Amino acid sequence: MGAPTSEPSAQTHRTGWLAASAGLAGVLLGAVAVMLGQGHRPPPPVTPPAVVVPAVAPAAPSLAEAVAQTRGSVVSLRTPTRAGAGVIVDPAGWVVTNMHVVGDVVTASGGGEVPAIRARFADGREVAAVVVVADRDEDLAVLRLVAAADERFEAATLGDSSTLRVGEAVFAVGNPHGLSHSVSAGIISALDRGGVGGSTAPLVQLDASINVGNSGGPLFTLDARLVGIVAARDRAAEGIAFALPVDHVRGFLHAITDASGRRSGAMGMQLGLDRVVPNEVTQMGYRAGLVVAEVQAEGAAARAGLRDGDVLVEVRGARLDTMSEAADAPSLGRWFVESVRATFPGERLEVAFVRDAQVERVVVEMGAASARDQAFIDAEVVLGVRLDRSAAHPTIGAAVDSRGLGRYGEAVRGGVILGLLGRDVEDIEALGDLLGELRAVVRSGRGDLIAWIRIRGSNGQNAVWPITIE
Repeated sequence: MGAPTSEPSAQTHRTGWLAASAGLAGVLLGAVAVMLGQGHRPPPPVTPPAVVVPAVAPAAPSLAEAVAQTRGSVVSLRTPTRAGAGVIVDPAGWVVTNMHVVGDVVTASGGGEVPAIRARFADGREVAAVVVVADRDEDLAVLRLVAAADERFEAATLGDSSTLRVGEAVFAVGNPHGLSHSVSAGIISALDRGGVGGSTAPLVQLDASINVGNSGGPLFTLDARLVGIVAARDRAAEGIAFALPVDHVRGFLHAITDASGRRSGAMGMQLGLDRVVPNEVTQMGYRAGLVVAEVQAEGAAARAGLRDGDVLVEVRGARLDTMSEAADAPSLGRWFVESVRATFPGERLEVAFVRDAQVERVVVEMGAASARDQAFIDAEVVLGVRLDRSAAHPTIGAAVDSRGLGRYGEAVRGGVILGLLGRDVEDIEALGDLLGELRAVVRSGRGDLIAWIRIRGSNGQNAVWPITIE
């Protein structure tokens, strides 16, 4: 949105009318010449030239106006030990905030009462709130305001964080140091900041003043649209803060209300990590890329227009050859796969690729991993092992890290998973259902859990292996 166009000056008006008058005089003089040459025939009708009046651009909304429009959708949150903020995203009283804002309530245990959460509005009214969903990995929580069944609340209008531009004006509303509904303004400093504070989602960087108590609060544009949830600040630097983009938050909300949404994001394509980047790509200045080996029909990548043989060179506007993993194709491929898995179905991912010596850009709307694929993903995320995709039954191919079964390494390699959580595992889909339950525990932040997995080892003997779900 640009600044308002100023009113035309008096001199501008005079110049415009003088030009129009001169043009009109020329037309009249020409008509006289024609009349003199043709006797007393009347001159043809003269149409004066149109005068163009400069349009005045509508005034951009002011910060004060935007704050006033969003004021009713923001609540300050307080638990027995923590303070933060949240934003109402549904008139029924659903509030989004950071999980760490309500972490002491989520992790409360024992026979006592669950600690209370108080939500305070700008007009001073307070109501209770309860935690509906809390996700440690995403650092997001959904609360419900405790009110009459028919009460409706003012909800924020969700924007589109994919359209944000560096330098765009934004403002955050929070509860810094207990100062309810404090507003801090700034600009978008950068987009798609990865690896900040352990977040798997790319964050929006901003320069607004963010302090303790701003966490969970909304980030708005000057047209009063919610574009992010304030998530973190850089304690080692002044004026550097981060927010989860609203497109990711929207995906999170979809994930907790739709069965398919609880699956990981999927592009529907295979990478050829053993393929060398073609010369035509390196000659264009790209020192690294990922070759698309196969695009699945009807998948998200196919719908976006990607084809076999395309070479990915940028993700979310960042060149792949600038990544720390760029020197090693398998490492770069794993980074890309993890980035895709961290998205929610329906979330959008912008990529650039080279085809026929031309760079093209597309936005891929993520699909959902199939039930079978989700089982393979969760085996890595929850159990720390990679399953053999060629086997009919869930067979351990290799350990990928030290969590879960992975800490046993070669001792469980080749083993077939027969049971988990006291239930039989008949096939990979059945294992996927049980791993989904464990994944929900992992993401809830409820602490460590000991589980036992029954495995038929490569020697043919059955054994039970204890694992810690962290």
